[in-house]
Amino acid sequence: MAPQTRREAEADNSPIATPVSSASSARSSGKRPGKYHLGAYFDPADPTAEAFRVLAARTRRSHQDLLAEAISELVAKYDADRQFGRA
Repeated sequence: MAPQTRREAEADNSPIATPVSSASSARSSGKRPGKYHLGAYFDPADPTAEAFRVLAARTRRSHQDLLAEAISELVAKYDADRQFGRA
């Protein structure tokens, strides 16, 4: 039997439905259970993306840490907690 090409192998695999027990498990990946992914995609040449990478490198902080700080400041700027009745 000749080895299959990647396309042939993918064509042979039919999707398997797996039940989802709750909304939280749908948001959780296998690698980071209980965590919620929050991110965006940028063109690598975008000046904002480049500045973010440089800032992370120069401050020796993780992208996750910088994003958490930025989101906290954004929420504070728009006073989101009060506007959504959480304060």
